[in-house]
Amino acid sequence: MSKNNILKLNVANDLGYGSVKAKVEDTNIHFPSVIAIQREQDLNKPVEFNSNQEKLTYLEGMINHMDVTISSSAVKTQGRFLVGNAAIKSSLPLKAFDVNDFTGKSDNDLAIILTLSMIAAQRISLAVKNGEDLSDQLSTEINMTTALPVSEGKKNGIINNYVNKYIGSKHTVVFHNFKDPITVSLSFKNVYVALEGEVAQLYLKNSDIKLQGLIKQDFSKNYPELANDIKVSDLVKIDNLLGIDIGEGTTDLVVIKEGHANAVASTSLPTGYGNALQDAIDVLQTENMNFEARSQLQDYLAQEVSLLAKRMQTKVRQIVFEQLEPFADKIVTAASKTMRKAGANVEILYVYGGGSIPMLEQTALRQKLSQKMKDFSGGIDVPVIWINKSYAQNLNEKGLELILKAMNK
Repeated sequence: MSKNNILKLNVANDLGYGSVKAKVEDTNIHFPSVIAIQREQDLNKPVEFNSNQEKLTYLEGMINHMDVTISSSAVKTQGRFLVGNAAIKSSLPLKAFDVNDFTGKSDNDLAIILTLSMIAAQRISLAVKNGEDLSDQLSTEINMTTALPVSEGKKNGIINNYVNKYIGSKHTVVFHNFKDPITVSLSFKNVYVALEGEVAQLYLKNSDIKLQGLIKQDFSKNYPELANDIKVSDLVKIDNLLGIDIGEGTTDLVVIKEGHANAVASTSLPTGYGNALQDAIDVLQTENMNFEARSQLQDYLAQEVSLLAKRMQTKVRQIVFEQLEPFADKIVTAASKTMRKAGANVEILYVYGGGSIPMLEQTALRQKLSQKMKDFSGGIDVPVIWINKSYAQNLNEKGLELILKAMNK
């Protein structure tokens, strides 16, 4: 640590519509992209502990207990926020990214609130490990990589404006969990904004051995006649390809031509898996089922329930799945338009992102994409590779890590 308690942090920040996937120094972080704005009557009493060890454990896990106010010229929304898991557990109304409007992440205070809160929480965790005095203001200087959807990031001036929100302001986050608040000051030294999907392709091209093994597994299962002649190391090095990143609020279609992103052909579909979940919530409410937020519905679908509750969960799953097939058709249509712009030299298609997992398991998207690719290749198979769910959500974050390492050399 440098003098005056200014700790330098390196942050790879994949800020998704549904969740934040990040790495702060050596710590991997994953939490829902939601906040809850507290009213006076919602405020909790300061946390008390039965032992010093209990207090240390709580402080080291501050990412799960974010109760903050933020002072920053980049944040217009005022108030005291519960952030991420703390918001989910509160039962207060949740504020998430609106997957239906056309406002981008870069214009939304939520992006800044989530990012500043996350980094400040990790600064506290590191202060505890370093034995710092939490009554002093904790300071940090940050190098960060992050990303925006393709269609948003391609707009003139958007990336520069987004970078300036971080670099052009001093930010202070105050945690109100305790009788004596903890104050964290953040300043950003370097911020690099990539494009979602493109940065995922960067990691695919530099994939680790485990990911290469999973790609080989998918390729061999679906294209056994090709797998005998083509090595996985050759697959990941292909320079002409299409990547489809199915997220919560957008689906990015990224064309790589001769090893470089083709900005003209690459595009974003302003629809993601979250839109299907939102449609499902509308149906569920007409069926008198009490779901209000996408994060709440996702948690319910993922949890183990009792045998008595199984019937309701099965019904909820069915309603969600009914919304997915029309979404699959939208993706295929977008892929067709992208292929028309890309030309005839796309050799392989990769599908990834958090939304790719349910789309593989519950729809015919794979078959539809395979057929559509044949329509552009004279009937010849263009391999469609589905990235395994253990990596699907994290490719952008891992690509951002690679860029961060290059920045720091």
